Amino acid sequence: MKTISIPEELHKELIGLKLEERKKNAAQLIEELILEYKKQRFLTASGIFRNALKERKLSFSALLEKSAKIRKEISNEWF
Repeated sequence: MKTISIPEELHKELIGLKLEERKKNAAQLIEELILEYKKQRFLTASGIFRNALKERKLSFSALLEKSAKIRKEISNEWF
């Protein structure tokens, strides 16, 4: 286990949020916050990806078909 220093005001907010969310300890709350942060980053990247497909007028299945052809070409070239 590690100890970190945080400002008093942030500590108060963290403890308040821990109580509000009914978490056993701050570590459990922080783990959940990190997971939510990662989910948001994934959703943002997913939106960017979907928009890029839309701009190129490609469906996801069409992208998969194209990538399968490319993988097959590379495989034939290398093996």
